[in-house]
Amino acid sequence: MKRILFAIALLGVCLNSTTAQKKKLKQVEVTAQTIASQPSGKAYAIDLTRAGTIYTFAADSNYSRVRVRTSKGEMTMTELLAKTGKTVTGKLSIGMTSDLRAQRIGLTRVRGGGVRFNPDTDCGGLVCACNDPDGQDCIDMFDSGKCGVIAVCYPDGCFCIRL
Repeated sequence: MKRILFAIALLGVCLNSTTAQKKKLKQVEVTAQTIASQPSGKAYAIDLTRAGTIYTFAADSNYSRVRVRTSKGEMTMTELLAKTGKTVTGKLSIGMTSDLRAQRIGLTRVRGGGVRFNPDTDCGGLVCACNDPDGQDCIDMFDSGKCGVIAVCYPDGCFCIRL
């Protein structure tokens, strides 16, 4: 009887642990109007010091009016993107690398002989980049161990930033 109770308790702990690992990601849609509606001199702020939130910005967003809080301090989104050397066009999603990976894992599709992510050629300076935002290249990049804690995805690909 004690063994059965122990087994049931152990099973409960395991199920609870598995459920806790499947966290719910908060999706925040940010429009150009949201940013513009901030009082003069006050920027729209996003916090990238804690996991669990992905911010998606409209293509016409004014990134100079967005403050990004990271573990290394605060800067505007324009400054952060300038550090990467990447030109981002279209809708942009930004969050912790683990959150963007979790969001994209369900999008992985079977690849037909395309180019794979290669950390030796696809990483340099502060950035690793992939060109397959909805597929295996970006999942491989997120899993490579080469990424920093912040990641950005947009229609042409994803990149992760080591600050």
